[in-house]
Amino acid sequence: MMGRDDILVGIGGDGGISDAGTIYPNVGGYLPLIDQGITTVGDCRYRKAVPLEGGGRLDIDTNWGIRRSFLPQGNRRYIPFQQPTTQQVMIDTISAGPTTVILTGSHTNFAIFLMTYPHLKGNVKHIYTMGGGVRSKNPTGCCPKDVTTACTPQQCGDIGNLFSSYSTNPYAEFNIFGDPFAAYQVFHSGIPITLVPLDATNTIPVNEEFFYAFQQHQSTFEAEYCFKSLKMARDTWSDDQFHASYFMWDSFTSGVAISGMRNDKDCLHGNDFAELEYMNITVITSNEPYGIYDGSNPLFDGHAVPKFGLKKGGVHSGHVQTGIVDSFCIIEGSRKGRCEDGYTKEISGLEAVRVRVATKAKSNVDKNSRLDREFFKSFLEGLNSP
Repeated sequence: MMGRDDILVGIGGDGGISDAGTIYPNVGGYLPLIDQGITTVGDCRYRKAVPLEGGGRLDIDTNWGIRRSFLPQGNRRYIPFQQPTTQQVMIDTISAGPTTVILTGSHTNFAIFLMTYPHLKGNVKHIYTMGGGVRSKNPTGCCPKDVTTACTPQQCGDIGNLFSSYSTNPYAEFNIFGDPFAAYQVFHSGIPITLVPLDATNTIPVNEEFFYAFQQHQSTFEAEYCFKSLKMARDTWSDDQFHASYFMWDSFTSGVAISGMRNDKDCLHGNDFAELEYMNITVITSNEPYGIYDGSNPLFDGHAVPKFGLKKGGVHSGHVQTGIVDSFCIIEGSRKGRCEDGYTKEISGLEAVRVRVATKAKSNVDKNSRLDREFFKSFLEGLNSP
């Protein structure tokens, strides 16, 4: 659609990981690291937190069929089964010189790259990632102040956004929850990281003013496609709170990253679109008590020597959430669970990593504009540029 055949698109490979933790070439990244074996057959324990239908994985992955009905077709050289694997794209790109990495999903593929080719870490200048929640308070699922009928709050005030699993894990966000152990490897890699968590994205909902401004400004194929996708999400939303509970997650992160790369090369100055501050955090991969070996943790259970050389009794050795419903995670008499898998938690001590964290989307400097966020203006201008 964009006429850019020079941009590599990697596809999953058919490699695997042995029981001993040996990573073979071209691991596909289909499964989280904790479950990845020699084949791609597995349980997908974390991915099940996203329902399959009813606006879930099936609809999202196919974009409700809009790709077939709208994407312009031309004389493109892109042939899916002749594309390089994801791992090969990263090897070729990062080997060539200093690279900035932007992660807007689970960290599986990039973690595999770092674990397999640690000598190339020095070429990764910076990582920008959308995911997690540090001090966030989920604004969705709250009862209106003037409600006259019985109302039971759901995710209201939670750190995370697992709408299907908040009763077992109120702390995790979808991207990090997709593979907590992989995210831990990325965060603890020593590479500078800017995290754009729910703390910031919760402050930039797709409000009505932005939606209607977008509707009136579509001068490129890219703008038309993005708006149709957004409108489809709104029209199929489960309630009438779309404009208060649908946020600019990945696109806002891309804007923060681009601003950082253009204006803030030494990480010393501000960002055009987000307020930033440093925090000491880690990614929770298992739940205390550690070293219990209850059958939930493939990195330790059944291994005389833990996989990947992990430490017995260490932070990865506790109970690992087994799915949306996990009795270990449920607190009797409470609607809030105890599991923290995937929580980007603020801590102190040896496990803490100093990360630059976006805390809030910046207001529009043009006080006369209907668009209340600076990024809204830039998004529409960029998307509609030829």
